[in-house]
Amino acid sequence: MLWSFSLWRSLGLVVRTWPFLVLRLVVNLLIVLGGMVAVSVGAFLGWGLGHITSSVPTEAGTIYGGLIGLVVLGIVLWWIRDYLLYLLTAGHVAALTQVFDGAPLPAGNGQVAAALAIVRERFGEVSLLFVLDQLVKGAVRAVTGLLDWLTDLVGMPGLSGFVRLVDTVVRLSTSFIDELILARQIRVASADPWTTARESIVLYAQNAPAILRNAVWLMLFRWLLTVVLFALLISPAAAFVYLVPGEAAGWTLAFALLLAVALQRALIDPFCIATLMQVYFAEIEGQRPNPDWDDRLAEVSRPFRDLITRGREGFAA
Repeated sequence: MLWSFSLWRSLGLVVRTWPFLVLRLVVNLLIVLGGMVAVSVGAFLGWGLGHITSSVPTEAGTIYGGLIGLVVLGIVLWWIRDYLLYLLTAGHVAALTQVFDGAPLPAGNGQVAAALAIVRERFGEVSLLFVLDQLVKGAVRAVTGLLDWLTDLVGMPGLSGFVRLVDTVVRLSTSFIDELILARQIRVASADPWTTARESIVLYAQNAPAILRNAVWLMLFRWLLTVVLFALLISPAAAFVYLVPGEAAGWTLAFALLLAVALQRALIDPFCIATLMQVYFAEIEGQRPNPDWDDRLAEVSRPFRDLITRGREGFAA
């Protein structure tokens, strides 16, 4: 088979965690709304500056002002990124893991509180979870470079461009691997998340070809749906463009893209996580971490070595 997951089971897992879907949707749409307001305010200020002084063309002032508004929004999101991770990612992964294993979760809004309580029990402070997540992302990136089949392709003449394309697709397909590592930590109720993360990464490395085969299909599905959403949202986005002075076409496309990405992160990404959870847990079932992979990753990946060090020191920031 081209993939080894059940779309219906993934849909069932996601639907049963609907309170997090609502939370993700609200947060992501608020971010888009903030982006629209930031662009509109920046564009109006640039437009006004263009009318006040002849040194700044009106059209250029409008564009630069809008772009500055987007930069301001990016800075704000950077400052709150760890809390978004804590609420949206870790909480939803905890809920999906509980539902996956058939464990009870409260209905409605109580599900969010219960899932976050699980996260706090496992990881404590939000800053600690953020550090752990960054180390896992760094270690996961090292796994791709160690895959033998990709290394073999590099040595074949005339395939350098193809290899770069394959490498790019594979690396994009690792977007949700850190969520799988987090899910296993919650699933085994580890008292030492550093060591459990290290072991989970090794288990992923041992089964990377099978997991990535499924992840590539999901990545294609994810972006195909996002393109469809983008096309459908162009007309609604045009309704907001009257808030921005100057040329409308560029801002319409920008707002439609923001809305499409927001819906992708709110609704499509949880489905991808639930789907890859099926693959990851099935592939690693009954396996133990291979010491050879442990040594190889420790040799090439500083984040992986940091996980080893922190595991030896205990669960502390």
